[in-house]
Amino acid sequence: MYGEMHLSKRELRSCMELGKTLTSELDPNKLFSTILGKLSEMIPADIWSLLLLDPDSGDLRFRLSVDLDMDDIKDIRIKLGQGIAGQVALKREPMIVEDVKATSFFYDKIDKISGKKTTSVMCVPLIFGDQVVGVIETINPRKTSKKALSLLMFIADYAAIAVENTRRYQRIQSLANRDNLTGLYNTRYLYHKLTLMFEESKCSSKPFALIFMDLDNFKRVVDAHGHLNGSQAIQEVAATIRDSLAEPAFGVSYGGDEFVVVLPGYTKDRAKAKAEEIRSLMNHTVYLSNKGINISLRASFGVAAYPEDATNITRLLSVADRAMFNIKGGEKNGVGAVY
Repeated sequence: MYGEMHLSKRELRSCMELGKTLTSELDPNKLFSTILGKLSEMIPADIWSLLLLDPDSGDLRFRLSVDLDMDDIKDIRIKLGQGIAGQVALKREPMIVEDVKATSFFYDKIDKISGKKTTSVMCVPLIFGDQVVGVIETINPRKTSKKALSLLMFIADYAAIAVENTRRYQRIQSLANRDNLTGLYNTRYLYHKLTLMFEESKCSSKPFALIFMDLDNFKRVVDAHGHLNGSQAIQEVAATIRDSLAEPAFGVSYGGDEFVVVLPGYTKDRAKAKAEEIRSLMNHTVYLSNKGINISLRASFGVAAYPEDATNITRLLSVADRAMFNIKGGEKNGVGAVY
């Protein structure tokens, strides 16, 4: 490693111990706070920030910061080559800037948002294998010596491994919680999440609701167009559900042509409105169009809410299910609730 020649045995030992801690931690929130917490102790500075590279957009995004309000900066995107952090990620080399006024690529947007004043910066890349996964940036460090940079780079090597470990762990966890056909969450995740939501709501009295939905006359689609086209139709309905939701709401493949939508913070009336929105979106969507089949799909919806309808998981799902079957037993293609 680059920095070993500049560190004492005691400092190397401390870094090694920290490295072991980082590479064994799989909870990203604990991991990232540990990284920045230790660095702020070892190299005092006004601000420490961890930015990770978004694999989809290729931009850097703030993942955690010490002394910056994450609500102010969470939506900021920094392109490769933009600002000092972007330059470090692009060139894959550490950078010390003693005076930001003397550089042409200083990016002052964060200063304008936060009201802070940046005079100097020390920044290092996080590299795993041959890929940049992010950067660690310190604003106005008390020391900008080669020794301080060596220390930062030493820890960055371990931090890069730790970041990649947590990403792989999260991908594995996501696969375990997802339905293979639709990409929506599965029932295992549904029951786990509802258990947590019930516990949280008992303390906060925060409401939540869910929608039970079942496609109408779907067997006719399968009989007319085959199981493969039926599976694709299920996938396209799942996409319709996803398009109508914003986090923290989520959709679940409940089995076959049944779905559940979980709506944290929703009352029953809001949940009914959301169900109507999904129903309307389905009614205006042509399915299997890429196959030249062009079919319409409809669904029956049932809504239930905590704590109005139930105070346990089984009862809540049962109420929503009963409301849905009341619609299905009538004209179908509607939204119902039990009052």
